[in-house]
Amino acid sequence: MKIEDKQFLNDMVVQLDETIKKLVDEERTVANKIGADRVTELKEFWKQELSEEDEKFFKMTLDYWDKMLIRIWARSKRIHHTRAQVGQTFMKLNSKLEG
Repeated sequence: MKIEDKQFLNDMVVQLDETIKKLVDEERTVANKIGADRVTELKEFWKQELSEEDEKFFKMTLDYWDKMLIRIWARSKRIHHTRAQVGQTFMKLNSKLEG
């Protein structure tokens, strides 16, 4: 792997870690605005633990902050997945260099 590629991956890790920290702060802020009970309900919805009928009704109750928290969770999930992939790439690279 080229030095530029390694640097790119390293820069990507730094950027992803910063984004994760930012999302954690945003999640905390929004969760505080909507309250623990609503966050619990949203987590059940997010984890698809509601019946189909309950889910349909629940969707009608979503407001701006509810949707914002769900978007944060979705983005966080994608960012964590990407961060894991970059970490795996580094691990594979290091094992090739050592082997």
